[in-house]
Amino acid sequence: MQTATEYLNKTESAVRKLFEGIDSYISILKRHPTAAFATSYTNESDFHSQYEAWASANESLIRASLAAEREYIAESFAQATLCGAILQVAAKAIECFSKNTNIPGNWSAIVKVGSKAVPFCTGRLIRGVPLGLVILAARNQHTHFDDDELREPNISVFEHLAVNHGINSDQPFRDPAFDITNTGLVSYASNCTALMGWRTYEAYENDMRNLLVA
Repeated sequence: MQTATEYLNKTESAVRKLFEGIDSYISILKRHPTAAFATSYTNESDFHSQYEAWASANESLIRASLAAEREYIAESFAQATLCGAILQVAAKAIECFSKNTNIPGNWSAIVKVGSKAVPFCTGRLIRGVPLGLVILAARNQHTHFDDDELREPNISVFEHLAVNHGINSDQPFRDPAFDITNTGLVSYASNCTALMGWRTYEAYENDMRNLLVA
C-alpha cells in the first residue's frame, strides 16, 4: 500500500466489524436502562421511606439493570480487546503514513527529536494531548498490559488524561478511568477510545483522514 487513503480503504471492512462488535457489548446496557432514584425529602426517615417504596415498585427493573451491569462487566475485557485492535490499526496507519515532524512545545521535553513518537504528535487535542499520542499510548498500554511499567511518552499521556479532566472540586483528584495506578483496570483501550469519541466507524474515519490525508 502506497498511500494513507489506500490503507484506510483496505482496512475499512475490518474496522467496521470491530465497531459492530463493540456496539454489541454496549447494547447490553442499552437493553436495560439503569434504575435511578430521585426525590426531594425533609429528613432521613422521609428519604428511606420514599426509597423503600420506590425500590419495591421497581424491583424487576432494578434486578434487570444489575444483571445487565454484571453481564457487561464480564465482557469488559472482550470489548477492550476490540478497541485495542482498532487502536492497532490506527497506530500502524500513523507509523506508515504520518508526515508530521513537529513536536508541540509542551511535549518537547518528553518526545525526543527523531523518536518513533514524533509522527504521533498530531491531531486534535484530547485533554491537552494530541490525538495521535493518545492512540499511541492507549495501543501500547493495551498491548503491554502485563508489563510492570509503561515508558515515556505513554506515562505522560496517561498523566495528562488523568488530571486534565476539567472538573472543579475542593480536593484534586485523578480520573480513575485513565489513572495507570488504578489496579482495578487491566486495559484502558475502551476508556481511551470512548474519550476520543470513537464509537462509530465514521468518527474514527474522520479523525484518521484528518490526521493522514488532509
